[in-house]
Amino acid sequence: MNAEIEEAIMIWNAEEFCAPELSLSVKAGQKLLEATTALQMHSIKALFRCQIEAASFLRRRFWDDLKLIETLRDSDEFADSFDVFANFWQNAASDYLKEVGEFACIGAKLAMETAGQVRKEADTAIDDMAAATLTP
Repeated sequence: MNAEIEEAIMIWNAEEFCAPELSLSVKAGQKLLEATTALQMHSIKALFRCQIEAASFLRRRFWDDLKLIETLRDSDEFADSFDVFANFWQNAASDYLKEVGEFACIGAKLAMETAGQVRKEADTAIDDMAAATLTP
């Protein structure tokens, strides 16, 4: 039974479909498709990183909101409540500024990774064109 399932779920390798007699334009199209797929995969990873960071930040902020409500409920005097509320907003503003910095760092890192990926694809394309001009 397991062998049947394994046969039904085949993972195809893109190189199995490459034929040496294909024209240069078809090979270039394959390279373009591979590069586009790699870039899309990179974009999806970046999106997931941003979503994970945002969810983590919101989880922390929601816990702080809950702590504020509990502290305000437990405080007896107005002055205490005012101090707690002011401290909460000060910490919240600081957290939001820190999170903006985190997203800026994530964005810079993703831009650097994307530039590296594009540079690698460009180098591969140049090498392929050079090899194509050398072969008769």
